[in-house]
Amino acid sequence: MWFRRLALVSAWSSAFALIAARAAAEDSATAGALFEKGVADMEANRFDSACPAIEESQRIDPRPGTLFTLAECNARWGKVASAAAEYQEYVDLVSRLTADQQARHKARVEIARAQLKKIKPTVPTLTLDLPANAPRGTFVTRNGEVLKGAALGLPLPIDPGEYVIVTHAPGATERETRVSIQLNDQKRVPLEVGSANDVPANGAPAAAPPATSSAADHGAATPAARGTNHKTAAYVAGGIGLAGIAVGSVTGVLVLSKKHTVSGNCSGAECNDIGLSAASSGKNLAFVSDIGFGVGIAGLALGAVFLLTGGSDSAATEHAQTPRVQPLFVAGSSSVGLGLLRRW
Repeated sequence: MWFRRLALVSAWSSAFALIAARAAAEDSATAGALFEKGVADMEANRFDSACPAIEESQRIDPRPGTLFTLAECNARWGKVASAAAEYQEYVDLVSRLTADQQARHKARVEIARAQLKKIKPTVPTLTLDLPANAPRGTFVTRNGEVLKGAALGLPLPIDPGEYVIVTHAPGATERETRVSIQLNDQKRVPLEVGSANDVPANGAPAAAPPATSSAADHGAATPAARGTNHKTAAYVAGGIGLAGIAVGSVTGVLVLSKKHTVSGNCSGAECNDIGLSAASSGKNLAFVSDIGFGVGIAGLALGAVFLLTGGSDSAATEHAQTPRVQPLFVAGSSSVGLGLLRRW
């Protein structure tokens, strides 16, 4: 019975490992295709498609070499602020690798440092100042991106280009300012805020700031966010499952040892003290073993389900909030269960 149960658990472990490996391989293949496309477009000077493709490759499958290539792409595209940040991140990342790995990146690290020395002085900054009398609830957007209070009044590195700055004040019309940023610019822009009596023509109050500056930061359920959530849940459940199998296996071996002790110290229904003690502890260990294997099988099965159904969300739930997932374990005197508790 014990060996048959162990064989079943081994089969579930193998299935889960194969599914996880397949998911990782698919991510790696997607990232590789995006990287190759990005490099080809970069060599053809099509930076508007090259850099986003390389950036997406890095997001899916982060690698130091991809990060370096992204910095090179943005530098050639003229996005010096982005390039400088990526070169610096690459240098810092390589510095934390092993000596052998650092040796393989030596040439590129030298290029990154040379590029930083060259482009850092050219990175423009833009400072946006709200007036002191700006009413509570006023917020600012820069090309649609909400700037939080700490970012206002601070010289922020920025890529060259055209920017639309909009000041949103409660009960007033929006005030728009357009700014053109060139290399080496250090611009400071005082912002205007409409008065409380400056009500829009349609009588509607100014829009409230979005609760977040980006969907990814605060859990808007984009398809990518939902897929990541499913993978996280799968790995959590799978990890618990593997731990359960380990506990079940160890205690199962101990049960066999106790059974051998009982056989040597009992005759029929009569046992000496050693035999009685071994029988009692063996019964407890058997219960723990059953719980361990139950959790293991349930965890691996649940993990496999999450990996297989990671992309099955319907369009109707695209704007639902992404749930937070945590494992839920329940054990009784004769049964055990494992699930995931989803909280919104």
